[in-house]
Amino acid sequence: MELYNGLQFLIMKYIITESRLEKVIFKYLDIKLEGIELKEGRYDDTLILVFPGEEYGLMGWDKPNKLYTYYKVIDDIENMFSMEEDDVLDVIGRYVESRYNLKVKRNEIAQDFDLRPLKVDE
Repeated sequence: MELYNGLQFLIMKYIITESRLEKVIFKYLDIKLEGIELKEGRYDDTLILVFPGEEYGLMGWDKPNKLYTYYKVIDDIENMFSMEEDDVLDVIGRYVESRYNLKVKRNEIAQDFDLRPLKVDE
């Protein structure tokens, strides 16, 4: 037990394997993305993961197997799980492959200044 300002704290350390962490992140994304739909994008051969009624999605996928992920999704996972950006991009790519059966060769960050890859077809 550690003492801090007169209070006692029990500090517990856990070692978690990479595969176990990935399962936890997948479950976290399943909950966060519940209700999301796969729709056709604005451009040919694009698919968008979007919540109903939204104009822009959180992730977009195009035919050369490139995924675009909205930066706030990446930041959320980075902060929640204390991960590096590149590792988060890789895990999100594997998540999309697993849950939506889309091959992902590359995952890029979609910023507010260029959301074209996340635009839903009108």
